[in-house]
Amino acid sequence: MSSEVIEIGVRVAREFGFPCLVLAVVLWLLREGAHAMHRTVVIPVVESHSSFLRQTTATLEGLGRTQEQQAETLRELAAGQREIHAAVVRAKG
Repeated sequence: MSSEVIEIGVRVAREFGFPCLVLAVVLWLLREGAHAMHRTVVIPVVESHSSFLRQTTATLEGLGRTQEQQAETLRELAAGQREIHAAVVRAKG
C-alpha cells in the first residue's frame, strides 16, 4: 500500500474510530469482489444464455414451419383418402 492510502486510513480511524475503518475496508473489498464476479461470471453467463435463447427461438421457428408443411401434406392425404373412400362406396353401391 502506498503511504497516502495509509495516511488516509489513519485519519479515518482517528476521526470515525477503528471499527468504522474496518467496516469501510470490508465494504470496499466486497465491492471489488462483486465487480470481479460480475465481470468474470455474470456477464459471460448472461451472454451465453442470450445466445442459447436466440438459437432456441430460431430452432422453434424452423420447427413451426416444418409442422405447417406437415399439416398441409396431411390435409392433402386426407382429401385423397376421402376421394378413395367415396369411390369405393360408389362402386359397392
